[in-house]
Amino acid sequence: MPFVPTRFIHASNLRLDHQPQGVGAVSRESQTHLEDCTLETFDGIIQACLEYEIDFLLLTGNSFIDEDYSIRARIALIDGFQHLASKNIQVFVIPGEHDPLSAWDLQSNWPDNVTFLSAQDYDRLDVIHNEETVATLQILDASHYKLHQPLKLEKRNQLFNQHNQRVFSIGCITTTSTTDPVNQPSETNLTVPPDSSEETNEVPVDYLALCKGTQRHTFEMQPGIAHHPGAGQGLNFDECKSNGVTLVTINPEEQWEHRPLNVAVVRWLVIDLTLNPETPRNQLKQLMEEALLTRTPKNHEKLWMVRWKIKGSGELFETLRSFKKQAVLSTELANETKDRLPLLLEQSFYLQETDALSSKEQSALIQLYQQQLEEFQTKTESPLNQLLTQSAQLDQTWQRRLSALTEQVNEQHVFNKAIQNGHSWLSISSDEEVHI
Repeated sequence: MPFVPTRFIHASNLRLDHQPQGVGAVSRESQTHLEDCTLETFDGIIQACLEYEIDFLLLTGNSFIDEDYSIRARIALIDGFQHLASKNIQVFVIPGEHDPLSAWDLQSNWPDNVTFLSAQDYDRLDVIHNEETVATLQILDASHYKLHQPLKLEKRNQLFNQHNQRVFSIGCITTTSTTDPVNQPSETNLTVPPDSSEETNEVPVDYLALCKGTQRHTFEMQPGIAHHPGAGQGLNFDECKSNGVTLVTINPEEQWEHRPLNVAVVRWLVIDLTLNPETPRNQLKQLMEEALLTRTPKNHEKLWMVRWKIKGSGELFETLRSFKKQAVLSTELANETKDRLPLLLEQSFYLQETDALSSKEQSALIQLYQQQLEEFQTKTESPLNQLLTQSAQLDQTWQRRLSALTEQVNEQHVFNKAIQNGHSWLSISSDEEVHI
């Protein structure tokens, strides 16, 4: 069987039409995006399948939550699959804990391009695209085969050794629980089909497609990888890390790569800030604005759910206990960043008061740090250019390159970032020693 280049998208934990948690009061427009975020994200996945001209889409568990009884989820799946069918793109579905095969069977009108696999399907399946086998797909059940078992690298058929005439091999791990997103596959028993042996000279698969909670994981298999793309769309502040799907590309020139595609419509952000007693309100707002503007919206994002996690004490800190004061500050930030952040912002506050003694000590240190920064800024007309001028070890080529770059840099943003970093670095908790 000759090697054939292929490209596919691996998605998991889509949880279509499952509703976000821990949201609180938001605007009507934001509420609409929150209610529809998983469905809009799935639309983005379908568009990515078309844009990258993939051979097939692989869904590994929890595409929807059966207990939600969502008609919208099933309609979205059928529409998306039909769209892919019109472009001759296949879909392989591995049911998960929350979308068992019996729930999928409730629909009898799935498009012809959809193939369902279960834990009982041990036979290798050839993935055919344009009358060529582009990959093989196989279910590996969880029982007694261990992923950390030593693999015989020197005896393994290499993926891109075309003399061995072997296509890319994918294994899918069926799971019984997705409640532990950080559990390592090395702690999980994984089995191969019954006719396989631990003494085999060939690793069963090149790519293990996992469904392991909501966070992205990649584990080396010496060689090959086991991979879980995480959740397509986060649904609460605990799922604030990268969401999306994985694009896997196999070709003879660049070997093979797997890279994340961010298709989430809603991003959940938890931003830590430290507030000392002498911090004025305008500086706090400046730090918050800088924290937002240093993050770049992705193409699909329409709403940021932001939680400000503020640690500190003092008069300004106490005023933030007022929901009215929080709302005013949130509105000002949204208005001042709307030209550079073309999306909706919903903001909430989580306050953590620090020990009074350590706050006094750290505020003195932070105040000294900020004073030195301000003196340097006022005394130096163009600090970045001055640093380049003093760098005698740079040759002329690098001098020209860096000089061109400094002209594009907003120096005030650099100072704002320095202030933000200083507050973070010099913050001292009550159980740490203070040396001044």
